[in-house]
Amino acid sequence: MEMTMAAAAMGPALLADYPPAAIFGPRLMHDYEFVWLLRGSALWSIDDDQHLLRPGTLALGRPGVVDCYRWDSEQPSTHAYVHFGLTGVDQLPDRWPAVRSLVTLPVLDGMCRYLLQLAGDPSPESAARRDQLLGLMVEIFVAGPVPRGEAVLPQVMITIAGRVRSDWDRYGIRQLGVDVLAAAGGVSAGHLHRLFRDQFGVGPGRALELIRLARAATTLRRSSASIAEVSALTGFANPYHFSRRFSAVYGEPPGRYRQAEDPIDPLAPLQDTGLLQLSYLLG
Repeated sequence: MEMTMAAAAMGPALLADYPPAAIFGPRLMHDYEFVWLLRGSALWSIDDDQHLLRPGTLALGRPGVVDCYRWDSEQPSTHAYVHFGLTGVDQLPDRWPAVRSLVTLPVLDGMCRYLLQLAGDPSPESAARRDQLLGLMVEIFVAGPVPRGEAVLPQVMITIAGRVRSDWDRYGIRQLGVDVLAAAGGVSAGHLHRLFRDQFGVGPGRALELIRLARAATTLRRSSASIAEVSALTGFANPYHFSRRFSAVYGEPPGRYRQAEDPIDPLAPLQDTGLLQLSYLLG
C-alpha cells in the first residue's frame, strides 16, 4: 500500500537555552513537535505521564495533549526542537510512544543532526527535504527498533525491564541492586542470576552496566558533554570509576574513545552478549 502520510514543518529546527530550574508550560499542544536535548535535562510532563529527558532521548509531542517542561535544577539546558503538521496519521498505530532512545535508534540521531544543518539553508529545496525527513522520522519513531531475531526473553526479564525503565524515567539512569531487580520479577536473587547467565552469559548487575556503558559511548560520540557529565548521566559514582569501567569494555578511556577515528561501535558489547533486546525494552 502506498504511504500517503506527509509532514509539513512550521519552520526550521531551532535551539533554545534555559537557565537552571526554569519551567516552560503547561501548554496545550496544537501541532506536532520533536524535542531533543543537547545539554542538561528536563522532566517532561505530558497529560498524566512523566519522562526524564536527557541527551540521547527524542520526545514527540502531539496535538491535543497538555505538556510542561521543568528544566535541570543544577545547570543550564539546551535543546533543539521543530514544530510540524502531519497528515495521513490514520495509517499509523493508535498508541504512539512519547520518547525514544537515540542509542537504540541511531538513525534518528543522524536525522536530528541533519535537521539542524538544514536550518541554515532557507532554500525551497531545503524546506522540501526537511518535510520529507520529518515524515520519515515519525514513521521510524512510531515503529521503533527493527527486530534483530534475538531469542524471546523470559517474561520475568520483561517485567524487570519495565521496572528499570520506570525507575530510569523517574530518577535518571542508575544502577539498581540485584535484590531490587529480583523483587520486581518475583524471584530470588540466585534464580535471577541463573536466568541472566543462561541468557546472556553475565549476571544482572553486569548486564545493566553494559547497557549504561553503551549509552555513555553513544553520548560521548554525539555530544560535547564533559566526561563528568556523561558519567553522571549514565549513573556512575564518579568520573574515575566510570573511566575504569569504560576502558575495560571499550579498550580505551572515554576521552580517547571520543576522539578516535574508528572506535568500537557503541552497541558492540550489547551485540556480543545478546543484550540488545533488553536494551530496547529500557527505552
